[in-house]
Amino acid sequence: MSDISNLDNYLIFLKSISEDFVKIFEFQKEYLHCKKGCALCCKRGDYPLSQIEFDYLMKGYELVDENTKNIIKNNIENIKNGDKDSYICPFLINDVCSVYEYRPIVCRTFGVLTEDSKGNPSFPFCTTLGLNFYQIYDKEKKGLSSKLYKEGNFKNYPKIFRLSNNVIMNLPLAKKLNINFGEAKKMVDFF
Repeated sequence: MSDISNLDNYLIFLKSISEDFVKIFEFQKEYLHCKKGCALCCKRGDYPLSQIEFDYLMKGYELVDENTKNIIKNNIENIKNGDKDSYICPFLINDVCSVYEYRPIVCRTFGVLTEDSKGNPSFPFCTTLGLNFYQIYDKEKKGLSSKLYKEGNFKNYPKIFRLSNNVIMNLPLAKKLNINFGEAKKMVDFF
């Protein structure tokens, strides 16, 4: 477990970057279709997170009622006995995150247009399902379509954000606060 001062610093960091995430989502809101109950992003992933994120997530777990804890424990056992590469998040219950305020960074940033390791636009998988950014996505070219953007009369041209966990964990504020994120791995590997 992380020491108290490290967790306190992480919470300061999380508050600050969460304010930035709100601005990013606001900037791209005309392309986003995320809403409570959609949960597609919680139903297919490996959910990478750091040790401190896991520790914080477990603080949220400790606050839920016993029935919810039992459901989560059962979900974790099902994951351990099944596919560990892509699974439903164990904290997802009835299409709602049971620990929403304690969720990891990957969950806080999913849905916006980001860049892949080569700097190219990386669309969320839900784009191909007619959700986030589908209005400007060229299915044949599998990328951003300037033509569709122009035809859609959008207010803001979509911006590509660098939101990988590695980038976020190396932000100047994280360094200033001397946050020890600990080892990063798939959520299932923490259980």
